[in-house]
Amino acid sequence: MRLNTQRLGLLLVSFLLIGIAVAACATPQGSTPYSSGSSGNVFQTPAALSSPTPAFPGFTVGAWPSNYSPGNSGTITIYVICRIQDPSMQTPPKAAGNISVVLNFQPAAAAAVNIPPMSGQTGTDGIAAFTFSFTDPTSGVPIIVQASATYNGFSYTAQTFFTPNPEAKPTPSVTASPSASASPSATP
Repeated sequence: MRLNTQRLGLLLVSFLLIGIAVAACATPQGSTPYSSGSSGNVFQTPAALSSPTPAFPGFTVGAWPSNYSPGNSGTITIYVICRIQDPSMQTPPKAAGNISVVLNFQPAAAAAVNIPPMSGQTGTDGIAAFTFSFTDPTSGVPIIVQASATYNGFSYTAQTFFTPNPEAKPTPSVTASPSASASPSATP
């Protein structure tokens, strides 16, 4: 008998909570003391701090490698795409043909790979492709590629990277000389 009384009590409490939830959802939203005007927004941005959404850039550059994780030596192609954009986003982008593009390689790991800066131009499709061979003695060190394009007197850049033999542990660029190391000793 006591078990049925407990079940009845839980059932009544459940109905009470459901009733409160239904009543809360049906109640019209009142105004808050913090809102100004007819807006129900509690957070107001001062007019002096508001600014319009910035326009989409009129020219964009993107870059990517043909292989993000090649071996320690091989051939790779870096692709650069240039597009002329409508800042209002009302029309699709157009290919930016005959744009001068320069590739630079960073950091010092690129010097070990002997990849010099490269330059070229985009085709009528807005894409430039730079293919080169490399041999990298420093496994696992990313090589950053910076692509720069000049359009209407302004320079635009994009970055990408590739990591030769990424599964190997990075090889130190400076060799350390062997030195004596302290070993634990037992004290009496």
